Amino acid sequence: MARKNNSIRKGSPEEVGMSSEILKRIDLLVSDAIDQGITPGVVVLISKEGVIVKNTAYGYAQKYDMGKVLEKPKEMKSDTIFDLASVTKVMATTQVIMQLMSEGKLKVTDKVAKYIHSFSQKGKGNITIADLLTHTSGLSPWKPVYYHANNPRQSLEYICSLPLEYETGKDRRYSDLGFMILGFVIEAITGKNIDEYAREKIYSPLGMKDTMFNPLDDSRNLKERIAATSWGNPFEYKMIAQPGWVYSIEEKVEDWDGWRHYTLIGEANDGNCFYANNGIAGHAGLFSTAYNLAILGQTMLNGGEYCGVKLYDSWILEEFISPKKPPSNWNLYKYGYGWEIARSSYMGDLISERAFGHSGFTGTQVIFDPTYNLQIIVLTNRQNNGVDESGRYLSTFELSRNISNIVYQSMFSH
Repeated sequence: MARKNNSIRKGSPEEVGMSSEILKRIDLLVSDAIDQGITPGVVVLISKEGVIVKNTAYGYAQKYDMGKVLEKPKEMKSDTIFDLASVTKVMATTQVIMQLMSEGKLKVTDKVAKYIHSFSQKGKGNITIADLLTHTSGLSPWKPVYYHANNPRQSLEYICSLPLEYETGKDRRYSDLGFMILGFVIEAITGKNIDEYAREKIYSPLGMKDTMFNPLDDSRNLKERIAATSWGNPFEYKMIAQPGWVYSIEEKVEDWDGWRHYTLIGEANDGNCFYANNGIAGHAGLFSTAYNLAILGQTMLNGGEYCGVKLYDSWILEEFISPKKPPSNWNLYKYGYGWEIARSSYMGDLISERAFGHSGFTGTQVIFDPTYNLQIIVLTNRQNNGVDESGRYLSTFELSRNISNIVYQSMFSH
């Protein structure tokens, strides 16, 4: 880990042992991805040893409005604010869990029912915080909670009423519902929702003024700075309209009519976050910029401190970014608590075994490598290009992976 008060600043690649010539390859790579229709726009931030060697915007923050090309597409800028989708899980929820653990207010071995008594029904009484963080709880990966709830209280009641889909600890099934529950655990302990608590205890102390839930509620009128995402919710609609396409869904598409039919700008793309939780949830809904994420990233690379602000003890961070023993039938990837570890699919082929990060459905990727005091942040608004013929969005994993490979090549060439 780096020295604890190491802050981020702009600088040249050469002063931290990187090749600026090799890093220039990223520009062509991103331009090609935009030309191929992978995403309308991208922001790439690269920082090594606290030195930001690249923070570049490409393409458009909004190119389409419900499928129609804008006469004047909105240019992407380095301070564009993105819907982070599931990156929320690690840059909001997991951060707060680490902080509460550092303050002695919870343990990962605690049972969820200790904080939310009603969660114990239907065989869920022994599920721990760690089970939720590692996605091994037995909870369903995804359900359209908004068919059963239109506010956080109803969402919590609905999830608590659900039975397990598999025996706790016997499998790993990535679960939005599990992280929604972690958000409610945070509220039960602190008396504040994750938006209020994270802003007060993490984002404000670090000066992360562009990191928040529900950015349209901000008094600064931020809409012009926010990247547009999807044209309504076509992917989720199809998930329900065609049961088995992604998950086995019992709900009928005609039984709910709350769908959005406009281009989303500043509203959480995720339906369970927006429709069922008023835009604030433990699994999705956080908005931020590449630079703000880099502040929090450097805080982690510093071992939990940044310019005199201490979020958590370094040993807690190490515990969270260390691989946990997976269920016997799930050995594809390594996971920590909340974090994915050394996942080459979007982190690249040259990362160290200690690299950790996460991705988001909107096309966002964050990669932190403590071995090299390095962070790579790749934010896209891929959904604004719409879905392909199969109803899916084109993946940004290859783009992120290739960017990462160039970054490491620029280090290893010296």
